[in-house]
Amino acid sequence: MKKDWIQKNAYRLLAECMVLILLAALCADRNADLLEKKSYAALAGNPEETAAFRSMAVPAGVFESISSTCRASEESWASVLAAYMLDHQFAPDTSKDAKPPEDGNYWSERVRGYERKNPEAFERLAQSYEAVYADLAVFPVPVSDMHPDAEVSYENSWMFERTFGGVRGHEGTDLMPSVKKEHFYPILSVTDGTVEQVGWLTKGGYRIGIRSPHGGYFYYAHLSAYAEEFEPGDTVRAGQLLGYMGNTGYGSEGTKDMFEVHLHFGIYIRTEHNGELSVNPYYILKYLEDFRIRYNF
Repeated sequence: MKKDWIQKNAYRLLAECMVLILLAALCADRNADLLEKKSYAALAGNPEETAAFRSMAVPAGVFESISSTCRASEESWASVLAAYMLDHQFAPDTSKDAKPPEDGNYWSERVRGYERKNPEAFERLAQSYEAVYADLAVFPVPVSDMHPDAEVSYENSWMFERTFGGVRGHEGTDLMPSVKKEHFYPILSVTDGTVEQVGWLTKGGYRIGIRSPHGGYFYYAHLSAYAEEFEPGDTVRAGQLLGYMGNTGYGSEGTKDMFEVHLHFGIYIRTEHNGELSVNPYYILKYLEDFRIRYNF
């Protein structure tokens, strides 16, 4: 009798376990389908113009993995990045060094899937990532050889409220110095490129804007002075001295001391409906921290 009872209950428990496994598999498939639908939905319209894309929440750790993936496949770096961000609806976990699968076949399938769903939108998205990332080379503030305490700090202040000239969102990242002196910190070009704008802006003070080869516009504001007499059309190289950190702006030309010394760093791209659309530089700066150069100051 006891043997029969054990045998009977063992069969029952086995059946229940099989049911639970089947339900778990069905739930996993359903969740995968929902994620797939959300990812395809994120590709609709002009994804490069959405607030989610503009937050540019790309974990710094993905770059090495994506580079390795692209070496093992025929996919472009920008296409794999676009697929990765779509898979996460533009909001991956940035609190850790996230690393996507280094499987070329997997990413080829993901890229082909998005291309089949909406080829024009996917191409625009990949090109937008390329405009931002393809030419990055140097962190904008070097490490000092003479003053080891001369550092900079920054936070993710994207779209924080600003009130000068009317209430608006902060379209950039402010790099704040530990040594609070104007004309002390050199400011370097993050990319190769061409000077597109230079001179005084009421909000930006003495600023310079560099158009990189892949179309990104890199904006450096509140400078105390320029390194040379730049003019639109001048060619610059990544790491070239552009000027010095200051606190100019918020008034007529020459106004300063309206706020603390800092560098306002901005990045803009051209899209279908926007001549210059700002994107969040914070995570780009996090990535570039591994590319700081030493400088004699």
